[in-house]
Amino acid sequence: MRPATARPEDPVAFERGAVVRRAEFEARVDELAGRIAAAGAGRWLVVSERGLETAVALLALARAGGVAVLPPNRQPETLRRLGAGTRGALPRDAPARGRPLEARAPDREAPWVELYTSGTTGEPRRHLKRVRHLEDEVATLEAVFGSAVPAGAPVFASVPPHHIYGLLFRALWPLAAGRPFHSESLLHVQEILARMARVEACALVSTPVHLRHMAAGGGLRALRGRCRAVFSSAGPLDADTAKAVAECLGVSPFEILGSTETGGVALRQRSVHGESWRPLPGVRIERGEDGTLIVSSPFASEGEPAGGGASRFRMGDRVELEHGGGFRLLGRADREVKIAGLRLSLPAMERALEQHAWVAEAVLLARERGGETRVAAALVPSAAGRAALARHGRRAVGAALAEHLAADFDPVLRPRSWRYVDGLPRNAQGKVPRAAVEALFRAGPADGAERGLRAGPADGAERGLRAGPAARRRERWLRVPADLPALEGHFEGHPVVPGVAQLGWVMEEAAALLGSDPRVRGFEALKFPTPLRPGDAALLRVELEGPVLRFWLGEGERVFASGRCVVDAGGGETP
Repeated sequence: MRPATARPEDPVAFERGAVVRRAEFEARVDELAGRIAAAGAGRWLVVSERGLETAVALLALARAGGVAVLPPNRQPETLRRLGAGTRGALPRDAPARGRPLEARAPDREAPWVELYTSGTTGEPRRHLKRVRHLEDEVATLEAVFGSAVPAGAPVFASVPPHHIYGLLFRALWPLAAGRPFHSESLLHVQEILARMARVEACALVSTPVHLRHMAAGGGLRALRGRCRAVFSSAGPLDADTAKAVAECLGVSPFEILGSTETGGVALRQRSVHGESWRPLPGVRIERGEDGTLIVSSPFASEGEPAGGGASRFRMGDRVELEHGGGFRLLGRADREVKIAGLRLSLPAMERALEQHAWVAEAVLLARERGGETRVAAALVPSAAGRAALARHGRRAVGAALAEHLAADFDPVLRPRSWRYVDGLPRNAQGKVPRAAVEALFRAGPADGAERGLRAGPADGAERGLRAGPAARRRERWLRVPADLPALEGHFEGHPVVPGVAQLGWVMEEAAALLGSDPRVRGFEALKFPTPLRPGDAALLRVELEGPVLRFWLGEGERVFASGRCVVDAGGGETP
């Protein structure tokens, strides 16, 4: 992963405001490779939200003949399970000393990276990538997209480095192409926009959720002429967002279709291809008898041999083939969904819920709400569950069940809507039709969906966010990375997100509701009862009713921030 023309002084990454140059980067890799070799190569868990730290660990492992195990999330139970068969976690557990290992070309058939996705049994599914899978895909990315990103232009990203999309686009491709990348995961839209505005040319690697927020706030317009390429993956990008991004920047986003098993499969630029997808070079596609997409690719690490080092793999996407080699997507054929870029097996979460003493049966849906996909749960309570509902109320029971899922599922994947019913709606074949379950959520808990179940009152859990008919609402899930710039100085050894940063996120959502930056007349009932720390995930909910903006930031029973303020549209300084 080194450009042929690389020089020691070339920048590789930006970390905490400092430039890490090629000589320093390679010295870090050499040193860590030596320490890994001293301990014995084998499999090492790589646990870091920083792109630079992840890249150093991966290249050091390749040099030492080891394998990088990238967990799908940082939940304690996930790390415990995956770490059990490894030599330790990098960078924490590498031995203190070792003789530096100099660069050498790795065996292309050597196993290099283990990635994980949600399995149908509840256990994460392991996907092994060999050196050639990633090397060949990186070379293809440069061949296809290299001309769109100027040489030396920095790459900004809002995606983590431990999933296939972030690993390739945020770290490995920039490393191989000689483009510096930002190590931090930039959570705050205004932070990433402000940093991109400081450079003459750059590229953005993002997701539909983040692009939707960026386009809604209008801040992208300031980057016209600077942001030369935008990449989006980990879920469908809606046409309105794609159009808004293109109008702001003057460049249409590149959408990437792929999976952990196959790597990149196809690309689309709506300004060029419309709704049609085009296979990447070297990728062959066909439509199976069941209508699903079959991919033969040199990047695919699973499936049956297809000759020339390629593998043939059946995906879960239904497609319609077009003349000229393109295709259109018609939706998923299985019950695996992607939420905020993470893959979730709905049957696996259903089984996990049914292991709780309060749940007799569970069925889950992935529902589109406000342009984002979220999980909804319909449950048949057990006798103990009915007693818990009567004693504690719906909100508390939902929070307890979400906590039950916390050991295995990322916070953003857990259900956000709950319905408790006497029995699941089944058809003559004994199946639960999706339409019938959808009807439970359209009805709402007060319209017969719970059919006589005693539920406790809302007991203030929404902290005053009961809106009248004229109210407008936005909800957004946030995760606090360990390297969030706002953490600096707050406080050494015990980092917390300062209240002003949390209010900044509130104002972003207010701007999206108003259509322009708000002018705040003053805050009321402003509270920060629980510290918001690195690794926390939280739901930000804002509601605008007339000039009054109410907001709540929390997760389950924890409240990080709440309050209200009077706002006017039109921007200006906050008095």
